[in-house]
Amino acid sequence: MIGLADCNNFFVSCERSIDPSLDGVAVVVLSNNDGCVVARSNESKKLGVKMGQPAFEIRDLINAGKIVPYSGNHLLYREKSLRVHDIFRRFVPSTIDYSVDESFLDLNGIPDDVLMEIGEAICDACWKEERIPVTIGFAPTKTIAKIATEIGKKRGERVVILNVGEELDKIMSELPAREMWGIGRRLAKRLYVKGVYTIADLAAKPLAWVRKEMGVNGERSWHELHGKHCIELEHVSRQRQESISETRTFPEDVDDFDYLRARIAIYCAHVSKRLRSMDSECGELTVFLRTNRFHVEHGYYAPEVTLKFNPPTDDAAVITSAGVEGLERIFNPNIKYKRAGVVLSKITPRRSVTPSLFDDVEEHNRRVEKSRRLMAAVDGLNIGVRDHLVKLASQLTKGHIGHNDGYSSSFGAPLREPGCNR
Repeated sequence: MIGLADCNNFFVSCERSIDPSLDGVAVVVLSNNDGCVVARSNESKKLGVKMGQPAFEIRDLINAGKIVPYSGNHLLYREKSLRVHDIFRRFVPSTIDYSVDESFLDLNGIPDDVLMEIGEAICDACWKEERIPVTIGFAPTKTIAKIATEIGKKRGERVVILNVGEELDKIMSELPAREMWGIGRRLAKRLYVKGVYTIADLAAKPLAWVRKEMGVNGERSWHELHGKHCIELEHVSRQRQESISETRTFPEDVDDFDYLRARIAIYCAHVSKRLRSMDSECGELTVFLRTNRFHVEHGYYAPEVTLKFNPPTDDAAVITSAGVEGLERIFNPNIKYKRAGVVLSKITPRRSVTPSLFDDVEEHNRRVEKSRRLMAAVDGLNIGVRDHLVKLASQLTKGHIGHNDGYSSSFGAPLREPGCNR
């Protein structure tokens, strides 16, 4: 059997985990610049809010206080994701982290009669330790495990065990084909025209027909529906990435250097924290700016610069200082910018770097150890905090009209601050 653990309404659940007063409240999480809905609580779904719906379409519900909007806090979501996935790994031989809120569970060697107990234990641990609700589906294949998880969410059951047989056939006859893993909107429309309305309709088609209409991926899904495991996944979340980046598009074109400096400093602090979470160091930092492609009268301008670290570093202060230096090199006060970002590259495992021939070895080691203790303390204080408690001075700015730092919205009303009931 294979398990699929899925965090329910993950972004919303993360917000509720640090602000329990949001329990039972209609909450939505919005994309960058509050453009559209990227996560909904069950209460918001009942009000008719759709995934991906433009935020201006629910303006009246927000202004009336029926829905509480949040700008995405992706640092919080990333930290919660890492912790929840660590919990999954405690209970099974191995996992495949399929997405930020989903993980396939390898149950090799685990008897079927203890699956319910294991599933309940995982759900209990995720709730007690992180206040994240989880639904788990167990099945012979990944595709059926996906179906089991969706059924669990609809029924309000935390753990569902689904095997090939009459119960699965009944469930597949009730589920539209578009709800099957691997079938997108366009393919669902094409299948509908050909008389495939439900997942059961697809499972009943001859294999040759499926191969012709859906290709090799459709053939694999068909086999999985019949209980044959044939979809292999690579481990999506690697312990060490080749590069780490952070970039944002601004609500308005910007020519304010102080504002851009603060943004670059914030991005550098964020990526350096991710670097440390991988127990790694970087050898290069790239800083870039981009103008607005739609303001063609001024031409498109995309300057960037790469700075090298010798020795490699994971220190936020060092990386941020280099980021500001890079910005100074490429900034043109006569040009307005729409986008900015940073990229860390040449990432290697953290190690004891050999100092140069002329360095004081003891002083070098003391300096490195002091930096690491400081960064560990800062990271510990900032865990789970929406707006970091401890920042570098270069991250601070007087602000910029139209910019959304996570506490104000494009609707003119303040977004509720986690941990605060006002």
